[in-house]
Amino acid sequence: MLEQIFIRVLLLQKRLFKRYGFLFMLVLAPLLAAGVGRLSGEPAGIATIALCVPRGDAAAEEISERLLDGGSVLRYLSCVDEREARLMVESGEADAAWIFSEDLSEQIEELAERRRVRPVVTVVERKDSVALTLGREILSSAIYPSFSYAVYAGYVRDELGLAQMTDGELRQVYDRVAVEGSLFQMVYSDGTPGETEDFTYVQAPLRGILAVWFTFAGLAAALYFMRDEERGVYGRIPVTRRLSTAYLAGAVFLVDAVAVLLLSCKLAGVFTDWKREVISCAVFTACVLAFSNVLRLLCRTPRRMSGLLLPLLAATLALCPVFLNLQHFRAGKLLLPPWYYLQSIHNTRYLYEMAVYTVILVLTSAVLQRLQCRTA
Repeated sequence: MLEQIFIRVLLLQKRLFKRYGFLFMLVLAPLLAAGVGRLSGEPAGIATIALCVPRGDAAAEEISERLLDGGSVLRYLSCVDEREARLMVESGEADAAWIFSEDLSEQIEELAERRRVRPVVTVVERKDSVALTLGREILSSAIYPSFSYAVYAGYVRDELGLAQMTDGELRQVYDRVAVEGSLFQMVYSDGTPGETEDFTYVQAPLRGILAVWFTFAGLAAALYFMRDEERGVYGRIPVTRRLSTAYLAGAVFLVDAVAVLLLSCKLAGVFTDWKREVISCAVFTACVLAFSNVLRLLCRTPRRMSGLLLPLLAATLALCPVFLNLQHFRAGKLLLPPWYYLQSIHNTRYLYEMAVYTVILVLTSAVLQRLQCRTA
């Protein structure tokens, strides 16, 4: 029996490698992952900012360093003067321009002395957007330390009567008590720190895209089986054994696809660790295999199955956390295998839920197969 199964698996694998559609589907994922991985290393951002910083102003240069240091979701372009910055916005080369005044240090000191918060940077935009709103928040956070220190220095010298303290002494005391880093720490439900996954905004949706690709690879395997069934390829196999044959044919298809999925995650830089990835992918493979066979038995014909693919793709992209994580439509999410897989990477509870869902799908497919045998 084992020898027969092994020979059948080899024959099914040989047939798959002769199908150009199957080979194209396998090659597509790593090419996309490699391209995204390379693109993430290039300078990019959700918005392009033309940065006009006057030379010689200490506060302006200090704020500019804060903006440019470290990773940012914004892309900055340096400008010589205000005219060039405005032209870049008008031509569409930049989404906005941040123009620092020549006497920025004096303005900040004056506002600190009066204990007032007023604009100190000229912002030029063609139209407002969510990305530019976020950009203004980033600009404010870069300006705040300079303003905070000016308020502190003025208070110590004027209110506490310590005018004899030098800037170096004030800065030393200020830096000693200043809060460094973020006030919040992101931790996944399994205890993994968020900082261990240093993904760019370009890389972030790739795992979700690959999960959707893998699900549709399972549906493609079901379609291949249905077409072969119509052509009589499995005519010598009793109808009562067709379900196990469909699972075997789909498993051969998805074993190749799951290897590509793991490789693609590695190429794209979204890989976590081998144990977690392999276990999640193994359960995900079983879930997709059962899910595709339930749909195959419900649709019955390749034409109906093909007509279901586009609405299913739209629902998967909308409900699963690929680009957005919607908090509603939970009932719809629970029917989609990619949702469990994407959640299970950092939460083992969803891994168990995916396993339970897989068992339910397997039992459902067995019931549907028996009903079809009775009506045949």
